[in-house]
Amino acid sequence: MNRRRFLQALATGGGVTAAGCVALPFSNDGPPTADVFEDYWYDGTDLVVRFRDGADVRRAVLHNPAADEEYETVTRPGSRVRFPVVFPDRLETYVSRSLRVTAETPDGSTQQRIWGAVHAYVSTVDPLPDGRARLEIENQGDGPLLVRFVAIHGDVPNPTVDPQADSFDPSTFDLGPGVIGIEENRPLSPSRTDLVVPPGETKPFETTYVPFAFPDGVDAADCAGDERTGRIAVVPGSGGSMAYDFTYRLEGEPANLEGRAAACSDPVVDVN
Repeated sequence: MNRRRFLQALATGGGVTAAGCVALPFSNDGPPTADVFEDYWYDGTDLVVRFRDGADVRRAVLHNPAADEEYETVTRPGSRVRFPVVFPDRLETYVSRSLRVTAETPDGSTQQRIWGAVHAYVSTVDPLPDGRARLEIENQGDGPLLVRFVAIHGDVPNPTVDPQADSFDPSTFDLGPGVIGIEENRPLSPSRTDLVVPPGETKPFETTYVPFAFPDGVDAADCAGDERTGRIAVVPGSGGSMAYDFTYRLEGEPANLEGRAAACSDPVVDVN
């Protein structure tokens, strides 16, 4: 399938509200950042921070000053510290453009900004004969992408809500992600690590709902192969959404689906 035309990418920054203390106030009274912090990287659902050799770090604090949240404090962290930052089992993440780690030393405190923008790109939407859809999500950002919800709407037989509509409230949305990892991305535990896409990687999914099934029945006209345009949108756990158009047609004979209304007998054919 060809690459989809990018429609709209709302801001993905901003911390997700989570339980925690009031964020630690920061004063620039310590050594230069480069004298304390060596580097950092994401490892699965964790952020790993490495300090310079010889840096005497008494406390390391992960926090988000923009959200006024302090997430975790580690005392005497040694040469490196690991912070959990993505929680797929509860569809929450700390990854954001304003994430910080503050190191407290005998000479004062210094702060490291942690980059973590995410961008979900959908490269394929392959409808299945049972009305579900198969898709791939690529994380084109530099932080781990948590897939909070995938919507398929527009001109499809059984559309979901539109997460870019003014009426969509992510703080009250509780229908789950709507997708599950497949193939090498099959979830192996209830923690739902299949929903985490590392930077630069692409993961395959299938929907748990049936956007290409007809809830009110199907007839020959529905399966006549007319070109249609749908839209797929990904809502990351860090906020915002990205949406893409795709075109397709439905072919074959009308077929009943046990417990899932009806669909066209042949797989949907992409015409991009």
